[in-house]
Amino acid sequence: MDPTPTRVKLLEAAGQVFLEHGFSAASMDMVRQQAGVSNGSLYHHYPTKALLADALYAHTLRDFHAALLVPTTGRASAQSGVKGMIRNYVRWVEQHPTRARLLHQLRRSGDAGGGAEMDAANADAFGALAVWIEEKVAAGEMRAMPFAVWMALVFAPAISLTQHWAAQPQPAVASRVRLALEHGAWMAVAA
Repeated sequence: MDPTPTRVKLLEAAGQVFLEHGFSAASMDMVRQQAGVSNGSLYHHYPTKALLADALYAHTLRDFHAALLVPTTGRASAQSGVKGMIRNYVRWVEQHPTRARLLHQLRRSGDAGGGAEMDAANADAFGALAVWIEEKVAAGEMRAMPFAVWMALVFAPAISLTQHWAAQPQPAVASRVRLALEHGAWMAVAA
C-alpha cells in the first residue's frame, strides 16, 4: 500500500497535469487519473479545479518561501540577508525548475490568484519578512520604504528572469548574473 497521503498525490499529479496541458485544458479527471485515486477522494479534498490550483500554488509557494527566508533568521546583517535571499531564490529555481515553472505559469495565468491558501502562505512569509525589514531599518542598515516598493526593488529583477531560467532542462544561472542580482538588490535598499 502506498503511504503517500492522497492530498500529496493529488498536488503532485495536478502539478504534472497543469504543466503538461496548461490549467485551462487540464481537467479534474486528468488529475484524478494521474494521481490514481477515486473521484470521491479527489472531490473530497478539492471540490473544484480552482481550489486545487490554489492549494498547489500555496503548497509550492510555502516551500519556496521556506528556502528564500533562511537568511533573515539569526543575527545576519541586512546586506547578507538581502543578498542571501536572492542567492536562495536563484538556487531554488535551479534545483526546482518544474516547480518554478508551475508557480510562474499559475501566477501569470491568474488561475491560482486570490485563493485563501495562497493568501495565507503569502501572509505568513510577508509578515515575517516585514518584521525583519523593520528591524534592519530601525538599526539603520536599510532605508525605510513601503513594503511593496521594497519587494519590487529586491525581487522584480529575479522574478523577470525566472521564466527564462526555469525553461532550461537543467537551469544554471551564471555566477556573475547571480552576483549582479544580489548586488543590485542590496544597493536598491541599502541605507
